[in-house]
Amino acid sequence: MRFATVVAIGVAGCARGAMTDKPAPDAPAGSADAAAPDARADGAALAPDAALPDAGCPISAGITPVLDGVNDLADYPAGQQLSPGAMLGSDGAAISWDAQRLYITVQSAAFAQPYEPLHIYVEAAQALAEPTASQGKEYSGLVAQLPFTPTQLIAVRRVTDAGTGPYDAVFTPDTQWTTRVMPLTDGTDVFAAQDEISVQVPWTALGGCPHALRLAVHVVHAQPANEWKDLVPATATPWQAPGGDYYEVDLTGAPAVSTWALR
Repeated sequence: MRFATVVAIGVAGCARGAMTDKPAPDAPAGSADAAAPDARADGAALAPDAALPDAGCPISAGITPVLDGVNDLADYPAGQQLSPGAMLGSDGAAISWDAQRLYITVQSAAFAQPYEPLHIYVEAAQALAEPTASQGKEYSGLVAQLPFTPTQLIAVRRVTDAGTGPYDAVFTPDTQWTTRVMPLTDGTDVFAAQDEISVQVPWTALGGCPHALRLAVHVVHAQPANEWKDLVPATATPWQAPGGDYYEVDLTGAPAVSTWALR
């Protein structure tokens, strides 16, 4: 087992492979907005915002950042901040949780483009089985390679609605990752600025009361030779199977990044 330290690893040309042109500013990327605004892909109505876990859930109290979309990275202690791989500049990331929610903030120059999304893949469970490599959601003609099989995708971008309904949501895997189990609301769950996106998601939208988590994060940049940016962990390789490294986290313990396992 290897334990993570906060490291920055430069990645120059990140991924080549199947790719289509990025959308015009007023159009969605590829099939990213396939679902209707207020319906799941299977036609069922979206559930209301998930309730918070009950008091018996053993997820640790952790650290609660107060997110508002204004320099949110500074709202996390240094122990929760980390340097992503394949940065576009002085980018950064921070991840934390408390007994109620998972919190993630990524600062990136990529977000100046309104339809470059932050994708957060998680495998949440009470006990994690052996990891199995898989593929993520198609976006702008790109499909991420993942070193584990996610139970959820948290997907957000600076402009959520491109005319076919809001994009920001917690998705679960179907054939095309189009099933939305929870919409994410701007100003409540998502806080987006031109250079930073924050999201907070209740644990009940991530399986109820998971005890452990596998995690991989990236921005879909979709520029030739720079298709994937701001990688967490820095050694993730979403352009190349089986997807590089990921973090494995004990949610019942302390949230400091230094305690996470890099696998």
